[in-house]
Amino acid sequence: MAEEHAHHPSDRTYLKVGSLLFILTAVEIALYFVEDAFESEWSLYLLIAALIILSSFKFILVVMYYMHLKWDDRMFSWFFLAGMFVAAAIILAMMAMYRYY
Repeated sequence: MAEEHAHHPSDRTYLKVGSLLFILTAVEIALYFVEDAFESEWSLYLLIAALIILSSFKFILVVMYYMHLKWDDRMFSWFFLAGMFVAAAIILAMMAMYRYY
């Protein structure tokens, strides 16, 4: 019987990924509070774009390392990434709809 998880990450890898997730979350929270200092509408758009990018990166880290998709078949990674893009498109469409209507 072949070993299923030949490339299982070490504890050190999990600590690095967890630390990076913590830092990215702290940056997201800091961005939210810094945005209050700016009054322009463009700062809101910049905040939304930055939060979407950071959240997407965190999603990819969690999926690839904690759900072990980095070592699974690429098809599974494409399913998760496709779902992320569909969800982001729906969220952006809803935000635009509520903004202008």
